[in-house]
Amino acid sequence: MQEDQLVARLRKGDRRAFEELVIAYQHRVFGVAVRMLGSRTEAEEIAQETFLRAHRALPEFRGEARLSTWLYAIERAELDGALRDAIAALPDERRIVVILRDLEGLSYEEIAEALALEPGTVRSRLHRARMDLKAKLERFTQ
Repeated sequence: MQEDQLVARLRKGDRRAFEELVIAYQHRVFGVAVRMLGSRTEAEEIAQETFLRAHRALPEFRGEARLSTWLYAIERAELDGALRDAIAALPDERRIVVILRDLEGLSYEEIAEALALEPGTVRSRLHRARMDLKAKLERFTQ
């Protein structure tokens, strides 16, 4: 079946069309998840969550992108959300150095100057923050 026909059926709420979507894309979504996560169990969870989110988001799908692109964007959003949550949960002194270094691209020296810290303190806090993030995001990096 052509993708545009499947999209039309999905928009009409055709349950069989959603089953066909899962059958057509489950191996690709799972494969990408396994390569990103390195864990079959975690990949299965992400793939299932991706299809659940896709089902809920079907009314918003405009058809401007291919279905596969849309599904991968949903999966990527899951990973991005977990990272944002993990950064937000860091203690203030660690969160600020992660934001300034990894998101804003400041050098260690610029961060040290902005926060009135020694560069070694910045490096230490950044290292601890990254270790915290690694632990919080372990399910995505195994």
